[in-house]
Amino acid sequence: MLFLNHGLITLISLFFITACSSSVTQIQLHELGEVVDLHTGQRLSPMQFAKQIATHDYLLIGEQHDELKHHQAQFWLLKQLQQTRAQGSIALEMLSIDQQADIAKISQNPSAYMHNLPSILRWKQSWNWAYYADLIQSAFANQTEVLATNLTQEEVQTLMRGAEPLNGYRSTTTNVQQKIADLITAQHGFETTSGKNSEIIRKMVQVQQFRDRRMAEKLAQAKTPSLLIAGNHHVNRQIGVPLHLADLAPNIKITSILLGATSENISAKDADYYWILK
Repeated sequence: MLFLNHGLITLISLFFITACSSSVTQIQLHELGEVVDLHTGQRLSPMQFAKQIATHDYLLIGEQHDELKHHQAQFWLLKQLQQTRAQGSIALEMLSIDQQADIAKISQNPSAYMHNLPSILRWKQSWNWAYYADLIQSAFANQTEVLATNLTQEEVQTLMRGAEPLNGYRSTTTNVQQKIADLITAQHGFETTSGKNSEIIRKMVQVQQFRDRRMAEKLAQAKTPSLLIAGNHHVNRQIGVPLHLADLAPNIKITSILLGATSENISAKDADYYWILK
């Protein structure tokens, strides 16, 4: 998720909690669109895609957070993968590292907490629980390691007050940071990027990059096969977690999957696969 006002996210999420009545599990195969292999241009059915990536150890799958079909596709893919392999870990942008102790508590005896997961996890209202409940319940039920990967609110506040810049080689170039700044500028509607706005944007870029670095650190230590669920920008090869993994653990081979609704101008520079869900 690109840096957004927390109150705004909460209002948006509460709207979707009340407005969305469809279940993440209720989707037919013909509704799952098609997947484009961005290296070859080949168009794959969801079943062909699932079989093709079943042996991949690090899957980074994106989403637009308020798109139900994206969550349905993610859950469907997880269930397909679970039929062919034991899932080692699931890493989630939606959980911050101060929730890892809650995750550990649940993991010791999942059945005792399954009826009350949001409360035990201290799930944040800024994320629509209805979209993630089935996936998280499935992970605990199958004894899959669940990893919190996001910054805490205190860490975000520290970064916004000013912090030492992140060190990196591929991940922290001026080009990468400018691309993130452009996305933030467009998303937040800054009329100008000069003066005070320039400093705010710079700090927001730092927050985004520290988020990506944290996700990369957690993935590098995760049990394999591992699946990261995060916003599309986080799994993008040009600006996100893949660059940080290349800095931290260059021997790790990742597969990046972007989700969208149209045949956008997306190439193998951005991801390995593009899942089109209309």
